[in-house]
Order: sequence, then structure tokens, then C-alpha cells
Amino acid sequence: MTAPTQPSRARVRALVKLTKLTGLALVLALAAHGAATSPAEAAPPEQSPKQSEQPATPERIESAALQRFLVDVDAWDLEGARARLSQIPAGSERDLAEGMLALYEADYPESESLLAGVVAAGGADPERDPVAGRARYYLEVARGAQLALGDAVTLRSDDGRFEAVFADRRDAILAPYLFEAMAEAYDTLGEDVGVRPDHPIRFEFYDEAGKLALVTPLTLDNIYTTGTVGICKYRRVMMITPRVMLHGYGWLDTAVHEYVHYVLTMRTRNNAPVWMQEGMAKLMETRWRTPEGETPGLSEPVRSLLHDALARDELVTLEQMHPSVAMLPSQELAALAYAEAETMLGLLEEERGPEGMATFMTLVGEGVDAKEALAEAWGADFDDFFARWRTVMTARTAHSRAGSGAGLPSIDFRADDDPGSSGQLQDDPSLRGDVFSHLGGGRGRQLARLGVLLTLRGHLDAAVIEYEKARAADPEVRDDPKLARRLGELYLELERAEEALPLLIRAGEHEPDNANIAAAEAHARRLTGDPEGARAALDRAIRQNPFVPTIHCDLAALAELDGDAEAAEREARLCKD
Repeated sequence: MTAPTQPSRARVRALVKLTKLTGLALVLALAAHGAATSPAEAAPPEQSPKQSEQPATPERIESAALQRFLVDVDAWDLEGARARLSQIPAGSERDLAEGMLALYEADYPESESLLAGVVAAGGADPERDPVAGRARYYLEVARGAQLALGDAVTLRSDDGRFEAVFADRRDAILAPYLFEAMAEAYDTLGEDVGVRPDHPIRFEFYDEAGKLALVTPLTLDNIYTTGTVGICKYRRVMMITPRVMLHGYGWLDTAVHEYVHYVLTMRTRNNAPVWMQEGMAKLMETRWRTPEGETPGLSEPVRSLLHDALARDELVTLEQMHPSVAMLPSQELAALAYAEAETMLGLLEEERGPEGMATFMTLVGEGVDAKEALAEAWGADFDDFFARWRTVMTARTAHSRAGSGAGLPSIDFRADDDPGSSGQLQDDPSLRGDVFSHLGGGRGRQLARLGVLLTLRGHLDAAVIEYEKARAADPEVRDDPKLARRLGELYLELERAEEALPLLIRAGEHEPDNANIAAAEAHARRLTGDPEGARAALDRAIRQNPFVPTIHCDLAALAELDGDAEAAEREARLCKD
């Protein structure tokens, strides 16, 4: 049994916020549920249940008409479900069905009204009154959604295909970038998955981790332990805004990842198990922005994690991924589970082509067990496929550095009183502490530390001199990407863009997902006459954190260069130079 983890300050703050939102009773229930969440593999009971403990006899059995309705709702066929309403007996069953439909259609007040009536009229024991028990579950979701969203702002894409709902209006700046990415994903995944929804696709953005816990089966502990920031459920995508993260996160790839879940659920009528869902989503989450046939592959920390697990025979089983990868007991196990599922389905597609993937999805949609469906698409039994996967991935990860996932990206929530970056180097929180401890104890490190101190005190020219001395004193320091970043940012601040650019490129190669570095590189490229390079760097920054203050200034300048007056005006309003 895994020892319980100590709550972090971020967890404590989130629990306090939940107290204010929902009242102490609900928070304690959420906390207790989090503490009781099973690890990936539940321990067996200490003793067998007594023979006399028979399940309660239901007082009410759901009608066949309601059961057919529930099958359609579970498959996200809301049109089919609505057509069945007239077949359901009037009363609690009809009210339950209408309340569930209202929830799936995001009419939360109507859903609450209908479901509250069913709960009030029903019994307290869900085993004896399944209609009231089901209503109670969805009633909590409807109420949680209203608490989480509050006075939300809703924006829609020009074609009406996507809608984005923001609990905090400050996050509405995400909308144009979301809609642009999703338009690409709609076409790309329409080809790969074979589904193009003809109804509006809803995204909800929350400004606190606790709000994601309010509207999903996840607990705060699940969210903080595995770094979960998005989930697809109830025919919508629910995400946490990158604004409340210290360094942002890959929110656009996350949005597309969740959209893969969305269309795969529709393609398979919600028959796809967790491992199939997550494997497809990880495999396809970047296809909206990468050339056809190219895949980014596993990052080095994740490749190392998979290599070690294969060598030690300590893989996460497909069964352990159920009911959610987000409920695994550590970030490392979650990353390993994603890597396994992604590379398994990647191998199927690589060696059996799009036809193999299509066969796999079709069979699962017809109700065939996913392992059997994969074996059919592979052309041999599942054990043969699994053995081939082990052989291939053992070879492909053979040169990974040892370390079992050291360096996995972390998602850090911003403190409540943190206003975010001012854009001034001397206010940069990443300069606090011993920034260059990795350089050892030589003269290069001493000079680099002096450069940091001078930067923090606003002596930028003097800081440049010390950084350059550090680079001259030690060959290793000269090529250090962290020092390259600091010196590049200084040169940029001092309007020496040509000297800044090669340093910022070096830093960006080391941290391609760092929005601040990407923003600085974009600015340097624009100033040195490379608008295309600037656009590529800005794309990286936007994908990670559109709230970096200077991004929109460069976007406005490039839009003006392109003659796009509408985009130039929009970005100029957001510019904080």
C-alpha cells in the first residue's frame, strides 16, 4: 500500500477555495474521496464478504425505454436519446432523462431543477432506487458546473463549430488561438478518426484546479499528483487555464488531446477502454500542427522511463489504467502509462497503416473487446502484438539515459498573490535562488552568479560583462543553455538583438516548451529581419502560455506586416511592452 502524500501548499490553497465555493461538507467529501482513491491496482479484501450480506432488492427497476435512452446518452448520441424521450414513462424516469439531456447540452439550471425533483421524490438508497441514485450523481455535476463557471463568458468561432466558456473573463484571450487550432484539428482528425461532429463542440476553462474537481470524478489529489489539466466528459472538454500556472502548459495540444477523446468516443460509441483512448489521444494530439507523417516521438525523460520499465518488467498494465490514468498514484506512473499506450497504437498504425487503425476503431465501436479488436487489426493474437511491441520499444529506447523519468515536466500553480510577470528582468522569479548550481564550484559559476545579482539590482550592462567573463573562463559554461538564456535576454533588453539571437536559439533548443524563451527568441528574430522565424517562435510561445506580456506586441507587428488589420488591432489591445 502506498503511503499517503503530504498535501502541498497548492493543494491546501485549493481546498480552502473549495470551502468558500461549496461549503465545508462538500470539501470534506472530496478530500475523503481523494484519500480513499485506489492505486493503480486495488488490494484484495482482507476477508471474503459474509454469505448473509445479500444485495438489497431494488424497489424500482429502470424501464426498458429508459435503458435504451441511457445507451444512447452513454454513446453521446443525444439526438437519438432525445427521440426516445416520448417512449419513457412520465414521472421520475422522464424527468431523469430530460435532466440528463439538459446536462449534456450544458443547460445546467434546467438540469438541476429536473434532477432535484427526482432526488426529492426518490429513495435514499441508490441500490434500491437506481433512478434517484442516477439523478443524485448528475445533480452534483449540474450544481458543480454552475459553481465552477459562475458568471462565465462564452465566445463562439465564426463558423459556429466551437464554443469556449471562460469562468474568468481574463481568459477570453485564449479563444482565437483555440479556434484556429481546433479548425486544423477538426479537419486532420476528421480524416484520421473518421468523425466530424455536426454540433457545436464545447470547451470550458476554469481558473482553479478545484473547479475541475467539482465537475469531474477527479479529486484534487488526482489533479495535483498526475498534473491533470483537462478532461473530456459529458460531451464537452473541460480544462484549467494556463494563466493560473507558473509557467503555463501545453494547453493547445491538451485541447486537441481532449478533442481526440471526443471524436473517438463518438466513433466507438464510448466502447473504447482507457488505454485505447489515451493511446490514440497522445498519438494524435500534435497532428494539427505537424506535417503529415511526422511524429514528435517520446521526450527523453519519458523514453528513459519506458526503457527502465521494460528492463525491469514493471510496466503499467492496460487494466491498471482503468478507470483513469489521472488516478494513478504518481506522475511517473501516469507518464509511463501514456507512453505505453501511445507507442502501442503507434506501432499498429506504423506496421498496419491507417487501414489497421480503422479496423481497430470499427470493431471496438461494434462492441468487440479492444484487445481482440487490436489483434484482429494486427493479424495475429494480442500476445504476438505485445511481444512485437516489447521488442521494438526495447530497441528504440536502448540508448536512453538512466534516471527513470528524471526531468519530467512539472505543472506548477501560481500563488494567489502572484500577479504574474512584469516583463522586467529584475523582477523575474526564475532568477531567485542558486540559478547556476549545476555548473559546479569553479570560477565560471561564481561569475555567472554575480551576473544574476547584478541583473536583480538593475545593473544590466555590468551583468553582461560578468556573464561574458563566465563564458570565457570555462568551455562548459560557454555552451550552457541556462546561461545562454540569461545573457540573451540581457542583450535583448539592451537592444542588442543580433547578439541575443544565437544565445536564445541555444536556450530554446534546450527548453522548447518554455514560453518566455520562445517569446524572447521571437522578438529577437523580428528585430533582426526574420518574420517567418519570429512567427514559428511565437507559435511555440502561444501553445504554452499566451499570457507572457510581450507576445502580443510582436504578434501585432507581424499582423500589420501581413496586412491583417483585424488581428493587428486585437493583438495591439493585448500588447504590454
